[in-house]
Amino acid sequence: MKVQPSRIARAPELLAAVAVLVVGGIEASSANLSGYGSGPALVQAIAVLGTATAVATTRRAPWVSFCVLWALLILQAATTTDVLLVQIAVVGVAFGIARWGSTALLWVSGLSIPVAATISFLYINLLAYTLWQTRIARNLIVPLVDAGIAWPVFVLPLILSVLALPWLAGLVTRYWGAARRSQRSQAEAESAAARAAVERERMAEIAALRENQARLARDVHDVVGHSLTVILAQAESAQFLDDSRPEALKATMATIARSARSSLQEVRAVLSSPDGTTGHPTDLDALVSSTRESGLPIVVADTGAVHPLPPELATVAFRVLQEMLTNALKHGRRDSMVTVHRDWGDLLRLTVTNQPASTPAPPGPEHPGGEGLTGMRRRVESVGGSLDVSTGGDGAFVVTATLPLRAGAPFPPVRV
Repeated sequence: MKVQPSRIARAPELLAAVAVLVVGGIEASSANLSGYGSGPALVQAIAVLGTATAVATTRRAPWVSFCVLWALLILQAATTTDVLLVQIAVVGVAFGIARWGSTALLWVSGLSIPVAATISFLYINLLAYTLWQTRIARNLIVPLVDAGIAWPVFVLPLILSVLALPWLAGLVTRYWGAARRSQRSQAEAESAAARAAVERERMAEIAALRENQARLARDVHDVVGHSLTVILAQAESAQFLDDSRPEALKATMATIARSARSSLQEVRAVLSSPDGTTGHPTDLDALVSSTRESGLPIVVADTGAVHPLPPELATVAFRVLQEMLTNALKHGRRDSMVTVHRDWGDLLRLTVTNQPASTPAPPGPEHPGGEGLTGMRRRVESVGGSLDVSTGGDGAFVVTATLPLRAGAPFPPVRV
């Protein structure tokens, strides 16, 4: 698709066209007055006007320029009208056709150059042999003949040069301009790609920062929620201790202090490692034991060979089980047994079953208990696992987390 030039861009062609009109008019008038011009004066005027038109439309309408030049060539040859010197402006038109013309015009004009050169040569030959008083014969051919030069050998290459050289120059300029535009487009594309890469990197950093913030919030929620639940359970049970047994009260207070201390240490570890690479406990049995100290009866059952987990999966398994036990302690019956079942196969299935303290709401991601279930689901899904919440036949609340298991060296199962 050609870009239409602006008025300022068309100014050189318009000025050149005006110059052709002025100079051509003077030349045609002087040729007629001197008696050395051949052909009707009207055809000469048409030749001047047509040449000016071809020059003016070279860039805006190159097909018009091409057709006008051919029409002038045929008209002047048919009427044996002498060629005007101002018609040397065909050089600029040939350049412009190759530079700004369409691909079709490029092919047509290139193929027509030999044809136009042949017609022009025959036309000049006609003027030379039948109209010796023309300016072409007097100023070009006679000096060549006097110098002993075969004028056809000189004139034909001259005509080809006048038409072909500017056309080739326009062709070179055309593809040089296309190469420059391609380079600019490539540079702009590379610049846009670089900006997009920077933007993607920035967005990735923002996403990573938000993910770290969300992970940190989940870790703190799990740690503080679990420890506060254990502390609350211990504090509530201390109200019912017999005053005559101060050692039981001391043991309860020691458990509260130990839970608070452990929670504080764990929170510090989480905060000291904002990228989540260190400071995370992974001992599931220690977690069960510390939860039992709150007074919640827990039984653990393992199926299959117990395997050590990679650090990332071990952390997820610990946090998920921690939240499960926290929910069981918070919402379950204190006098009912909590069952922890760990199924070690191609997948690790952690199932916690407990009796709710009251009639539970329909299981689902919005089950009462805050963001606990939502946080667990996000954790297990982040490692390719899944979370299932259901109600057993006896009304028990059952939460099952399924994690992909990449087994390492097995170690003996834990006896509970």
